[in-house]
Amino acid sequence: MNTHPHKEPHLWTAVEAVDALKARRIGSLELLEHMLGRQQRLDGDINSVVEIRADAARKAAAEIDARTGDPGPLAGLPMTIKEPYEVEGFHATAGMPELKDYVSRQDAVAVARYRAAGAVIWGKTNVPLAASDHQSYNPLHGICRNPWDTSRTVGGSSGGAAAALAAGFTALELGSDIGGSIRIPSHFCRVWGHKTTYGIVSGRGHVPPPGALAEPPLAVYGPMGRCAADLELGLDLLAGGEPDGAWVLNLPKSRHEKLSDFRVAVWTEDNPVDPAYAGAIRDFTEELAAQGVQVTHFDKTPEPLIGSVDHYIAHLFATIGSGLPEAELDAYTAAAADHAPDSLPARVARATRSSAAEFAAMVERQAKLRLALREWFRDYDILLCPVSMTVAFPHQTEDGHGPVPQMSRVLDVGGEVRPYMENLYWPGIATLGHLPSTVRPLPAPVRGMPAGVQVIGPEFGDRTTIHFTALCDEVFGGFVPPPGFE
Repeated sequence: MNTHPHKEPHLWTAVEAVDALKARRIGSLELLEHMLGRQQRLDGDINSVVEIRADAARKAAAEIDARTGDPGPLAGLPMTIKEPYEVEGFHATAGMPELKDYVSRQDAVAVARYRAAGAVIWGKTNVPLAASDHQSYNPLHGICRNPWDTSRTVGGSSGGAAAALAAGFTALELGSDIGGSIRIPSHFCRVWGHKTTYGIVSGRGHVPPPGALAEPPLAVYGPMGRCAADLELGLDLLAGGEPDGAWVLNLPKSRHEKLSDFRVAVWTEDNPVDPAYAGAIRDFTEELAAQGVQVTHFDKTPEPLIGSVDHYIAHLFATIGSGLPEAELDAYTAAAADHAPDSLPARVARATRSSAAEFAAMVERQAKLRLALREWFRDYDILLCPVSMTVAFPHQTEDGHGPVPQMSRVLDVGGEVRPYMENLYWPGIATLGHLPSTVRPLPAPVRGMPAGVQVIGPEFGDRTTIHFTALCDEVFGGFVPPPGFE
């Protein structure tokens, strides 16, 4: 039985599906079979789901259906998980050939929290090689294509997750983000995603490499869904210390309850961005102002963020380079040789070989930035800005995999040719500052494709950004599937 007579189960948000499951208007096994059948029919060209364990999922769903007590906050919700997360019995390869035979013996901490809440995990979703690109393709699983236009990328690295949400194969996902990997796929595929404040969701059990215990600098983990309420549901389940830790997380509630009480700063300048996309964000903010939101437009970089782009690139690639073998570091150096010494590729290559002293200086500079941002967010509750330079772009996959080929690629950004790696600039704002950032769709497409907006808040203000987004959902509407995936 359908909770919403005019909406098929594959179009439900996670919250709607959980409500139906708890009320026994649909069973976990019934909903699972619906999702499995839909994925089998429609995922061929999209290639979002790359591994399925249907029988194990059916068994888990049947067990939840047979329970007489509380089925848990997710109540038997069938869902997929981004491929690099460890899920017992599944491969966890991050698309890397050297890990093609690696099978997980236990769940990642975040996955275990979803499962303990009653999730029925049936599949894994596609990513770029080593989860390191704004396109999702790799030598093991091939290219993931955007359900809005299969000639375009889904984004990365949580690209398969966003595609599966948009196409109606899952209502809730688990992403990870260090360079926009939750936010850019959400933006490209017209779904919702939340980059959490650094450190509030465990990354233990996310590869590469298998077995790592230390939390990498800058990397975060968070929910993806079909509305802000889905993100809140996911955050409540995921956030908190390690199971064997001693600290307890107490995130502040949203700063405001009413949309008209929010003080919103808008910034679309200085970093490269398609003028049509920047214009769509400004149009959105005009509609917010009509709702009573207090809107302030910045025509230049907010003071605390001046210089943060260069700092972020150095910090990001120092982090990436710290785990690379000498041959891969040499590949960065060779790729930068054809570029000017002050170019982005040259800066990236130098950053991969940062010394411990240089990295320590970056961490200290980051701490000063975080303090400055705390002060800045006394005057503003939200910073609205682009998610990336442009909307989903045509696939560029012929030159190889991983970060090194990206150093020589370019993108058409509103008629201007820009280095491909500059697509990291807008996501890097929140990443470097350890800030929460929620992405929701803009009301209108940009150049015929979906587009999202980045809703950045103060550190540990995750509930503020998600609640602001939920209030926007009430005004601007919710999930819309791509044509052909209704």
